[in-house]
Amino acid sequence: MSIINGKVYDWSDVTVAVPGLNLELQEISYNDELEKEVAYGRGQRPRGYGEGNYKSEGKMSLLRDDFDDLIDYCKSQGVPLYKLVIPKIVVSYANDGGRTRTDVLNTVTITKADQKNAQGDKSLKVDLDLLVVNGIDRDGVKPV
Repeated sequence: MSIINGKVYDWSDVTVAVPGLNLELQEISYNDELEKEVAYGRGQRPRGYGEGNYKSEGKMSLLRDDFDDLIDYCKSQGVPLYKLVIPKIVVSYANDGGRTRTDVLNTVTITKADQKNAQGDKSLKVDLDLLVVNGIDRDGVKPV
């Protein structure tokens, strides 16, 4: 169990590393799935199941100045934002005294950038949709 002295993971326990970039994210979320469907034979009961495609995706939010750093990185590499391929994004979780758990998003590209600015905003944020091409490894375990 990962709870140390009653403390569960919180945002301060999360570290996100993007190779070649020094970004401080406001939020990161990711998910993956393997399509599965029951297979029927004679009668009304399933006789098994079949598997389809695996897919993974994510989202990250960062402040506008960090997004500007990302754009500057793209310029320095001579790569448009939507052509940038990030080899991996590493998300680590660790409580004081506990073991570090790590999720790795492999081969990531950006599919959408969403920004909204409104009167009274205290900070400007940019949301990025991510396509995770080669899956999400959770603490060293491959998804499929």
